Formats: sequence, C-alpha cells, structure tokens
Amino acid sequence: MGAGYAVFQLSKALIAHDKNCGPLARFEASRRISHWQQVITHMLQGTAEYGSRTPIAGLPAWVTLEVITGGFATGNLLAGGELTDYERELAASIPGVRQGFERLDINAWHLTDDGLDALHQRLTACDYSVEVPEEAALLTVAWLSGQQRNEEARALIDQIVPFFDRLRFFPSISVQLPISVTQVHTVDVAEVKELLSTLPPHAQIVAQKQSIEARLPLYDSAVAHFLLTYQAGWPCRSYPVQWHEQAAELDARYKNLGLNKCTPDRVEELFLLLEQCARDAESLTGRQVGRIKRIVDDFVRKHGAPDSASHLAFRANQLRQVAGPEHHLIARAVAKRLAKYPAKSGISDFDDLVVPLTAEEALECAQGGCVAIPAAILRRVQRCRSGTISELIEHGLITSGDTVARVLPAMTAQLSSSGLRDEALRMVYASTYQAFRRRRSLLLLNLQRQVGFSELPWVAAIEGDRQSGVGAASAARQSLVESSALTIHAFPYAILPNKLLQEFRTLADTAGLDLPLVEEVAADIFMGQFSPKFADNARRAGGVMAGTLYARYYAIDTDELARLVPTGRRHARVSSDAFATLCAKRAGARLGTWHPATNGTILEQQQVLTTQNLALLFDELGLKVLLKPRLGRMVQACFEWICKRHQMQTESYHARLIMLKNTAYAWRQMVFYLAMLDEYECQDALRSVEAYFATQPVVFREKFLPLMSGLRKAVAGEVLPQQAPTADGARVFLGWTTTRHWLLPSQHVESSRAVEQ
Repeated sequence: MGAGYAVFQLSKALIAHDKNCGPLARFEASRRISHWQQVITHMLQGTAEYGSRTPIAGLPAWVTLEVITGGFATGNLLAGGELTDYERELAASIPGVRQGFERLDINAWHLTDDGLDALHQRLTACDYSVEVPEEAALLTVAWLSGQQRNEEARALIDQIVPFFDRLRFFPSISVQLPISVTQVHTVDVAEVKELLSTLPPHAQIVAQKQSIEARLPLYDSAVAHFLLTYQAGWPCRSYPVQWHEQAAELDARYKNLGLNKCTPDRVEELFLLLEQCARDAESLTGRQVGRIKRIVDDFVRKHGAPDSASHLAFRANQLRQVAGPEHHLIARAVAKRLAKYPAKSGISDFDDLVVPLTAEEALECAQGGCVAIPAAILRRVQRCRSGTISELIEHGLITSGDTVARVLPAMTAQLSSSGLRDEALRMVYASTYQAFRRRRSLLLLNLQRQVGFSELPWVAAIEGDRQSGVGAASAARQSLVESSALTIHAFPYAILPNKLLQEFRTLADTAGLDLPLVEEVAADIFMGQFSPKFADNARRAGGVMAGTLYARYYAIDTDELARLVPTGRRHARVSSDAFATLCAKRAGARLGTWHPATNGTILEQQQVLTTQNLALLFDELGLKVLLKPRLGRMVQACFEWICKRHQMQTESYHARLIMLKNTAYAWRQMVFYLAMLDEYECQDALRSVEAYFATQPVVFREKFLPLMSGLRKAVAGEVLPQQAPTADGARVFLGWTTTRHWLLPSQHVESSRAVEQ
C-alpha cells in the first residue's frame, strides 16, 4: 500500500499546527504529526503490513493497537507505553521490583500468592477498572485458579507471558459503581470535573467586569471634570484651580488600568484629549474641543450628569450585575462538589450539584453570600447525566448514532455476560467487553474481518462457561429493538454507523437472530468484492421492497434479488459475485478499480439494494409496526435536514461532496420511510414535504426541482431511470458520481464568484 494517504494526512496536520490557533489545537496537531510520522516510517521501512489483521510484526491480533484515521496502526500499544501512575505506585509498594523492568515484574508478581490474593480481592470487591482489554487477562487467570481450573489458567498464562515486559495485564483500582444495564452516560464525572476545573476566564466577561468596576467610573469622573470647564455651552473655556493637576491624576489612574484596546472608543478618545489638555491646554485645536463637547454632551443627554441620581442608580445596577464571582471561579467550586462521585460514573440525581453556592463556597470565590450557578455551568454539569438512551436523546446528550454506539456497549456487555453464572466473572466479562468496544477498527483488505471479542485469549478461556438462556435472549432482542428504533427515530436521516452495527450484531447473536447486518464500506479500500452477507441482506430487502415506492424510485428488480440464494459456501461466493456485478451494472461502472469515485457509485448501489439495513430491521424486528405512527414526522425531518444542508455555505469542494453523499443517503432513507406508509399516509407526508419545499428560496427550489419531480413520478407509479434525467428533467438523487455532480454549480460559475469576491 502506498504512502500517499499518510503523507496527505501528515501535511494536513502540519498545516493545522502552523495556523494561528490556541495551544490545545496546536497540541492536538502535534500529536497527529507524530502519529503520521510513525505510520510513514513503518511504510518506508516495511515494518508494518497495513490491510492485515496483524499489521505490526510480532504482535498477535488480540493486542490492542493505537489506531488513527483510516485504520492505520501507529505501532503504539494501548496497554503498553509509559508506566501509568498506578503502575508506579504499585511498583513502589512491591518489594524487589527492578527499575526499568517494572511492568514485567508487576505482571509476574500477580502470579505469586500475594498477587493472586490481590486479584481475588479485586474480583470480590469489584473495585477495579479495565480501560483496555488486556487489563482483564490476569483477573481471568485469578478466577480460573480460584475455580481450581489450573490447566486452563496455565494455558492462558502461556499465551500472555511473552508480552509481560510490554503490556499491562492487570487492572487499576477504581471505586466506580457496577455497570447498570439501563443507565448509561456519554461523559463521565472525571471528564466534567476536569472541564470545570480548567475552565479559563471568559475574556469578554472579564473585560465587561473590569470596565464596569474600574473603567466607567473613571470615565464618569473625566466627563464631570470637563463639565467644570464649560462656559456658554463650550468646554475648555475656564479651568478651575488645580484642574490640570487633577486631570493629570485622572489620566494616570486610567493608564494604570493597563487596558490595551485595539479599537479606540469614546472613553479612550476622551482620556487622550484629557491627557493633552492636562499637559498643554493651549495645544487643543478647535476640532479637538468640538470632539470633547460632542462626547460630554452626548453623555449628559443619554445618562444625565455623572452625579445625577438617575445616572448613579444606573451605575449601581451595572455593578450589581457583575458583582458575582466570575464563571470560571464558580465552575471550580462545582468541580469540587463532583469529587464525591465515582470518577468513571455518570450522575442521575443533580439536586446537590445545582443548588446555589454556600456561603463557604462563595467565600472561596471572593464573594460573600449565596451565589446562583449560571446556566452555562449547569449545562456543562449535565453532560455527565446518567439515564436511559431515550432520556439522553431527549436531553440532547446523544446527538447521533455514533454517540449511541459509544453508550450501548454498557448495556450489551451486561446482556452478553448474563449467561455466566458467577457474578465476579460476569463483571470481568462485562468490563472487558466495554474496553474491547473502545478499540478502533483496523484498515483491512480482501474481506478480512476485524478481530472478534472471543479471539481474546482470556475471553476464549471462559466462553465455555456461558449458558444459553431464554431470559438473556429475550432481553437482548428487546434491547436490540429499542436501541435500533430509538436511533432511527432520533436520527432518521443518517445511516446506522459501523460501530453501532457491531453492537446490534452482538445483541442479535445473543438473541439468536439471523441478521446479516451490513456495514458502510469505504470507497478508497473497496476491492470489488462483497462478503456473502451483503447478497443475503439484499435478497431479504427485496422481499420487503417488492411493489413499493422505493422499488419504483430506484428501479429495483426484486425478482433478480430473490435469485441471490446462497446454498453452501461455494454458492454463497457465487451469489456475492453476482451481487457485486449487479451493483456495478446499476452504477454503470467497472469492478476492480482503485478509483474512489467509481467505487463510491458501486457502493451506493449496494446501499440502495440493501436499504443499508433498514428493510432488515423493519421486517425482522417489527420496526415497521413500532415506528409507523412516527414515520410521517421522520419523513419531514429527513427532508428539512436535506434542505438545510444544501443551503449551508461552504467554500470547500470536498465538504460539498460529503454533503451531497450524506444528503443522498438521507433522501434514500426518506423514500424508504414513505414506502413503509400506506397510500393515504404517504400522500399526507408528501403534502407536508411539498408545503415545506414551497417555503424555500426560489434559487434552491429551482435547483432541487428535478429531485422533487422524480419523487412525484415514482409516487404516481412510474419507474425512474437511474443515471439520466427523464424527458422532462426529473432525476433520482444519487450522491456519488465520477463527473461533476449536477447539483453543484459549474466551475465557470464558481470561478466568476471567486473573481467577484
């Protein structure tokens, strides 16, 4: 594999680092630079085989690698690297640990009587944390030894001992609560605490506070001081005794504030004139005196004299508004409240966190009395809310299918481990599962599969203890139905992300369901082949789509899909080849090219024929019935999302291509939902779509009219051509093309706009 992609990513990171951005962004860019330099070094030296399940030589597939964008392994080991703080503490507490060999000696110590006793204590108390899967290996050894299954324990040790010097096979101590099957969270307490503790002062608020407390009172004094010089309606006509000395003192106090305003305002201008007047009143020009008069008169007209009751009341009100402590100080006080909660947990009850600061807490913020917590701080605290997936979606904490994929493993882990009788083993299994799901997928070629959970040696050692049960299967099915329905309903315009499909696949396996869920395939690594599950998925989807609006709109021959029947491994391969050929034929493209755009057109047809899992889920899980009352609103949500995305301004051509792809996918999902409605409901949903379309700008309506016409024709019963417009200009919405997309403005128009700008 060439280094072109890696070099491109490195150049992007270098550009990001050189931009004038904050320290955090520069740090992140530096990290990316280091990662891509490692990848390129591996490529040039031939020490990595990218596209393989074991890209780094000498490491088995189960080792957790650091994986970056595109599925490239850097060579860093997530259970290796620098010693953690916990490892250093442990090394200091264990006699005989050698400097430079700490990890090896600590791993070995856990196999001694004292070490095994410590592991058994962890198993009993459940007071451990597994951040990467390897950290559960010695816990499993301890459990096996406790069950007198010494041969199995030795076999497991034999597999991991060669890596004792490089990998951490033991957990750290943690006081986190046991995993809840229903309660999940997107951000844990430790992250929110860190966020609040390090919240910087808000520059605008600090400036406003400083202005009201120090700058504006001096401004009032300067105005009052110039008013003393008025005669016949003009300033600088008569100077009282000591006026110039007092003016110089006022100016000095203003300068001591240390303000450096980029854009001078009237306050700054008046003090510049005050300084000149104090130094040499005769040097003032008529124009400058006129400016003093204008500033002072406008002030009095708007606010009254500086010592007037109305103006003093106005200033007092301003002071009250900024009298409280700054937000970052309040945030630190709230962060201290979070210290009593387990770091890795979420919070379901916020009553104690959102009450106003106590007098003692306020005193730490240099403020007397109780202080209410600002809404902005409360929103940050709410980020660690724990609840059901539905509740977190409702609170706006789950904002995409990717976020669902992050929290669902907590539930899947419990369901997957429920077949294990031993409670301690269930906890180990569930903790390992959650850690495993945090692994990033590798770049794989030639239809290779990602490493499976049961391939971890310490998981394989206990898989035989799992017992199938009707209760676990029923719970897994229910969880699959609920999570898929919630995700599709909340984000109807987005295809289900691959990470989420992994969880769905695990739940389906636990439930004993045969669901050939298909993931989104990257266009730049597609090699012209599909695994058998794609053909199986398309065949089943064809049965659901036969005779529907969806089949007419995308001109799908469902009888042809029905013939994709695999009977045995060889026939499955034949069906897969036939499916790939069908996708290429529909796309008008050739298989086997490495051209991403060409591959994209083929993969889009794969998604069209499989409905990218929607038909399978709606049919097999009964989502059609469950979501039917909501389908009309889902259609509307898709259409509104599409319209908004197409009207967002972006200068990046690549960003526009991504927008086209995603909106075409959303359009396809919308057509699917319409196909799931009966005729009356479909017409009602379309009326809402048409009404919204009529409210859009004329330019957008003209551009989008071919798509609306195509949809209208399909609803009326016509089968649409896929690659070309109809005689009257109606089109099918496809996102991928090997030429410039017809929805994009021509290059001539773009060039003209660039010249105008």
